[in-house]
Amino acid sequence: AINIPLGALTQHLDLLPNLDQPMVVYCGSGHRSAIAMTALNLLGYTNVRSMLSGFGGWTNAGNPVSTELTEAVAGTAPEFDVDVFAAVDAYMTSIPEGYWTVRAPDLAVELIENPPILIDVRTDGEWAAGWIEGAVHVSFADMFTLQAEWPQDLTASIVVYDNPTHRSSMTMTILRMLGYENVRVLAGGVGAWTNAGQALVTE
Repeated sequence: AINIPLGALTQHLDLLPNLDQPMVVYCGSGHRSAIAMTALNLLGYTNVRSMLSGFGGWTNAGNPVSTELTEAVAGTAPEFDVDVFAAVDAYMTSIPEGYWTVRAPDLAVELIENPPILIDVRTDGEWAAGWIEGAVHVSFADMFTLQAEWPQDLTASIVVYDNPTHRSSMTMTILRMLGYENVRVLAGGVGAWTNAGQALVTE
């Protein structure tokens, strides 16, 4: 693996393979890699995947790790649509510390004091097993064919979640690039929510 911090990704595209060559992106949990994968897809990379559950999932499965650095050899970055690159680059270089996530205990407080719009992007089967009270269900597969159901206020506070954070991270990235200003992801998704002692509802 080669290491490129998320916020610097668009500045180091000369280190990546060609647009159609296979790539796997990973981070600690899967959140940042899903953002990176989405950004690369928008730029025109056609064979990028994000490793589910990230480095933690890799080590928990008993897979080996290395401490020897792989030297990244710079080549020539592909040609990109100028406007698309400008939009993706502006987004990637503006990502703050915390990567637009909210932890389960903090979200629980917000839901009492100043509730955001909650969007559950899991499948119908996952939703049926229990959801966070007050959430709206729009599965990731249907998210972009049901655009009329999105909040109309681009400044509204929105929290997207799934389990753990792969689909919600992709959704957040696209919503933010479309102009939504206050979209976050529930860090760790439903698993983190229940592990924090918070309840799910089924009706």
